[in-house]
Amino acid sequence: MILNTGSIKFYDGFVYHKRNGAKEHFFKNNINAIFIELINNKYREKYKYPALFSIDKFNLLAWHPSYHGAQLEKTDNQNLYKFVLNLIDKSDSKKHMIDNIKLLTFPKVFGLGFNPLSVYFCYDIKGSLLHTVFEVRNTFGDIHHYILQNTKKNNKTQKTIKKLFVSPFYPQKGYYHLYANQLNDKILTSVDYIINDNKVFSASMNLKEIKFNNFNILKALLKFSLFPGKVWINIHLQAFFLWLKKIRIYKIPISQKIKHSFGMKISRD
Repeated sequence: MILNTGSIKFYDGFVYHKRNGAKEHFFKNNINAIFIELINNKYREKYKYPALFSIDKFNLLAWHPSYHGAQLEKTDNQNLYKFVLNLIDKSDSKKHMIDNIKLLTFPKVFGLGFNPLSVYFCYDIKGSLLHTVFEVRNTFGDIHHYILQNTKKNNKTQKTIKKLFVSPFYPQKGYYHLYANQLNDKILTSVDYIINDNKVFSASMNLKEIKFNNFNILKALLKFSLFPGKVWINIHLQAFFLWLKKIRIYKIPISQKIKHSFGMKISRD
């Protein structure tokens, strides 16, 4: 698939996971992510990237557009920019106000990788954040898009009903408070999972931009913030630790047919 992209930025930082309750569990992990400008105009300037990074080709570091968007549409002409616009268009938002879309995601390392969370940032012509789309994927092969719309009006943190079965250590119920924002050279995301008005789980990313060059790619490999299949391996390693703590395991439910849902403003009492 050919997809024209603009600038790509490289980020270094940490992901934090915390389970609350009678059997608590916490971990943090050093990670690297890429922030990709999606372009819907083939006449825009083409960018040069580090030799150790490729788009849709095998390399030390690579990004594959076909891994994102609608799982059922693996055609060569799939366009992520239009896919996100169509998601926004399903709401009452005005997609024509969107001037730029950027995607935060994890690259593949030597062809191996897994993206439990990718986030699309939709900006207006002034660079203000209008909408964010959380693309959540589980290890069972399912995907769901949570759309936070009109973030300038409804706040950047919004409530969404849990639709995707992510972990076998939690039931298929409750809701999330989702947040994502880019602040100069930093990107922050957070997910609070709430059941019966109790926050049972929280996850967050705190990322800072570093130069996207071959030196920093190799440096990330040497300090193990990047290595083949790191995210997938760590998910299963933490699942093993939870199993050792004898935390209840829930049966995987039937996958839902509707693959997207919308956020709502959080009411403050």
